Amino acid sequence: MSTVSEIAQAAAELSLEEQRLLLTTLSAQVREVESKSAVLQRIPGLHRGMVWMADDFNDPLPDDWFTGE
Repeated sequence: MSTVSEIAQAAAELSLEEQRLLLTTLSAQVREVESKSAVLQRIPGLHRGMVWMADDFNDPLPDDWFTGE
């Protein structure tokens, strides 16, 4: 895999038109990745009411829970 400096060096050796094409292509790919990540963002309240917490949630655990008996 190439390092960033190797990629930059290879890009500098391209003609101006090839550099523009590379920039356009990479920009489009970045926009695509950013738009996909926007779709994957969490939606508040999506599963409201599907989770509940027991009334004894904060109660101490029994000793046998720690010993596995």
